[in-house]
Amino acid sequence: MTNTQQIRAFNRFYTNFLGLVDHHYLNQLSLSESRIIYELGQTESLSAAQLVTILKIDKGYLSRILKKFEKKDWIKKSPSLTDKRAQDLKLSTKGLAVLQMLTEQSEQQIKNHTQHLNKNNKKELVYHLGEVQRILKVAPTTKQLSLQDIQIRTELQVGDLPFVIQSHSDLYEKEYNYGKTFNYYVIKGVAEFFEVYTPEKSRIWVCEHEGKRIGFLSLMERGEAAQLRYFFMNENYRGIGLGNHLMQLFIDFLKEKNYKSCYLWTTTEQLAAASLYKKFGFEWVEDMPSETTFDRPVIEQKYELIL
Repeated sequence: MTNTQQIRAFNRFYTNFLGLVDHHYLNQLSLSESRIIYELGQTESLSAAQLVTILKIDKGYLSRILKKFEKKDWIKKSPSLTDKRAQDLKLSTKGLAVLQMLTEQSEQQIKNHTQHLNKNNKKELVYHLGEVQRILKVAPTTKQLSLQDIQIRTELQVGDLPFVIQSHSDLYEKEYNYGKTFNYYVIKGVAEFFEVYTPEKSRIWVCEHEGKRIGFLSLMERGEAAQLRYFFMNENYRGIGLGNHLMQLFIDFLKEKNYKSCYLWTTTEQLAAASLYKKFGFEWVEDMPSETTFDRPVIEQKYELIL
């Protein structure tokens, strides 16, 4: 079977799996109608043109759906603050109720489809679905990127630490469903890093593209040892070798400063990260169950590198 045939086979399987061959998806709404409700619920407001771009939907078809939503009092329209020719759309109170109902039905649908899986199967499924999403979401412009397009600086600047807190918390909420307690844990950790930060023995690597921060890695001094912390990058910049490059810079700095060892903490859910750490010589040394830090039970893992 060719790659194209395999992808088509998966499309048929997944379409049947979710029941998308039916004319209606959830609560007697079409899939397109459900997607419009969902997208309007993710931001303060959107224009019809933005919905066309996001959903790749026909303008005429979208217009008919929006008129239907207006009649049901699910959406509100207001003059755009940025384009006098356009109108901003947002969900009304009734529309938000529909969104809540769709969300609950969708979550129940997923639970029904995965209830036969054990914990490890679910973890593996989530990881591979994330990888599929990451690969397919690479934008055409991002495909052209190389390491030469990324600027990496090591001087701490105003705005770096808030970027770490916000980005790190957002990323792990989106990809692993870590919540408010984890957000507080990140804030405390970043504050601790700043309090002991000395450029002579600690280091940050801030990745930037076209003037925007897109990734981060830090080395924190712990006496003769060092700790690797806050290693992350925007999902659109994965797959170009940036992670490997940052890890090599990290290892080079360890050796330059004559550290004897280095350690890091991660969780059993972060399979891709663990694979990268092992590639650079880190070895798993300890498991520690955590019930509260991540807002749900997880297994933390400690990795260590002896130099």
